[in-house]
Amino acid sequence: MSMNELLARIERLDRTTLAAGGIVLSVILFLAVTIAANLSLGSARVDLTEDRLFTLSRGTYDVLAHIDEPLTIRFYQSKDAEKLGTFVSTQSKRVNELLKQYARLSGDKIKVERYDPQPFSPEEDLAVGDGLRGIAIGAESIQVYFGLAGVNSTDDVDAIPFLSPDRADFLEYDLTRMVYNLSHPEKPIVAVIGDLPLRGTQQNNFRPWVVLEQAQQLYDIRMMGGTVDLIPDDASILLLAQPMIKDEKTLYAIDQFVMRGGRVLAFVDPVAEILDVNMVPGRAPKQTAAADIDKLLASWGVSMTPDRVVGDRQLGRQVQATDKGRPIVAPYIAWITVEKQNMNANDVITAGIQRINLRSPGAIRPRPGATTRIEPIILTTPDVMEVLTGKVQTMPNVGDLLAEFQPTGQPMVLAARVTGPVKSAFPDGPPAAVEKEDIRAAHLKEGKTPLNLLLFGDADMLTDAVWVQVQSMMGQRSVSQIANNGDLFMAALDNLSGSEGLLGLRGRGLSLRPFVVLQQMEEDAQLRFRAKERELQKKIEDTQTKIEEMQQREQRGGVLLTAEQQKEIEKFRSDMLDLRQELRGVQRALRQDVERLGSWLRALNIWAVPLLVGLVAMALAGLRRARASRFQASIQH
Repeated sequence: MSMNELLARIERLDRTTLAAGGIVLSVILFLAVTIAANLSLGSARVDLTEDRLFTLSRGTYDVLAHIDEPLTIRFYQSKDAEKLGTFVSTQSKRVNELLKQYARLSGDKIKVERYDPQPFSPEEDLAVGDGLRGIAIGAESIQVYFGLAGVNSTDDVDAIPFLSPDRADFLEYDLTRMVYNLSHPEKPIVAVIGDLPLRGTQQNNFRPWVVLEQAQQLYDIRMMGGTVDLIPDDASILLLAQPMIKDEKTLYAIDQFVMRGGRVLAFVDPVAEILDVNMVPGRAPKQTAAADIDKLLASWGVSMTPDRVVGDRQLGRQVQATDKGRPIVAPYIAWITVEKQNMNANDVITAGIQRINLRSPGAIRPRPGATTRIEPIILTTPDVMEVLTGKVQTMPNVGDLLAEFQPTGQPMVLAARVTGPVKSAFPDGPPAAVEKEDIRAAHLKEGKTPLNLLLFGDADMLTDAVWVQVQSMMGQRSVSQIANNGDLFMAALDNLSGSEGLLGLRGRGLSLRPFVVLQQMEEDAQLRFRAKERELQKKIEDTQTKIEEMQQREQRGGVLLTAEQQKEIEKFRSDMLDLRQELRGVQRALRQDVERLGSWLRALNIWAVPLLVGLVAMALAGLRRARASRFQASIQH
């Protein structure tokens, strides 16, 4: 058969028949490839997400490989839970996927059970008994459940009461932490060294601070007062609570605990205001912990200036004060309230934390030549400066601090995770004060494992007055949070008390990705706005000062203000109105710029992809026609 006859026969075939045949063959091919992939690849997956959202961390593999007893994880999801929001469906799929992987990687030591706790059912009783928290929906306030609970062979229970969307990025950490807790049910030991009166003082009838009450529920807290020879190896964490240490024996005990691989949670403050509450006027301020343990900080690769605290004009809390004899309400730059935008969103201990209150914190910096790495947890804004401690210790003048404020333009670190190899602060061996031969013989010049330190530049953040309101009603004590300081403290203990694998787990990126350009535009405009606001405030203050001076002269001399002076006052008032109008113009321009860019971005998101697909399709169609034309031309020749 010649080529021309073959082409003629192909042209006579019905195009519809050819299309149908192609579709059938495509379906058969797709099914064959799918079946072959399921048989040959099994559980193999490819994670193409930017933050590797569906790839388990090494820490999780490590925890699952060391489970010594069977565990049961119960996944509770009410049928009506999706009425809480669309996040439930997405989160449910991810939980189920993770539970399958955990069960497989544990060698079937983890058994997964799923329950739909309907109202007044045995499943609901089981959920409540496991510590889950129901959410009321609808007019009838029906309780729905969406959480996890784990049980080990001795009936210890650990629960995630509700799988809230704000912890979605830390689902793997929470689940791995649960598995670790169940396979290690004993209470971790926390050794405490420091001068903070965590167990209360005579003023509050020696009532323990709320943070200590919380910690004692989950940890074995051991206070180590006086001179310390040795921190026991069975201590999971060393808590340094404003350690104003005068003897080298205790410093050496801390140093060697770290060299043996101990984890440290430290609150080191240039000015611990709680310790100076009863300070006698005129007495010299107490030496700061930052100075007392500087030798240790140096070996850990960090530094804190002992005679300076951090002041932030944007984060300063509004307080009532007096300035030049008149009452004012102004930001006190040394009392800082930090919101989520100034916290490390990818660190597990800040997940779910909305607000932290600090008082006269210190800045944390790396030492030159340090072998450790500083990972910020809490940062200031760029509108920040350091202030001498003397200006905030005895009756600080809020107005003067604002007037003298000169921002550095660079954010400062107020809390950090410090990790990496370290060497002893005592390279030449134990100090002479250490007399026990067994301790001297066990001296380590460098750490057995990398340093694991969570360092906070503020100790006052743990005091009740800073983050809770305590009330007594009918003999009952009621505690309500005004900040998340206690949650952050417990999260830090929780993180440090886990396995090495848990220490390495972090959040898997953000569920919401902000428009960076838009944010930068808003920040730039806000800076312009604040500058104009400060200019306006300065002019207002100058005007008020001049008016007061004129009025005082009038009162003292009994002479009425002249027409010129009255005219000058009216001119100042007119200037104020003009400045306020200009300020509104800046705000209006900001809004217009942001809205204009937002409109462009929305248009690109809506139309760019379809337009791009259409252009690609047109290009491919044109290419096919060109190839067909060339093929026909070659046959005719």
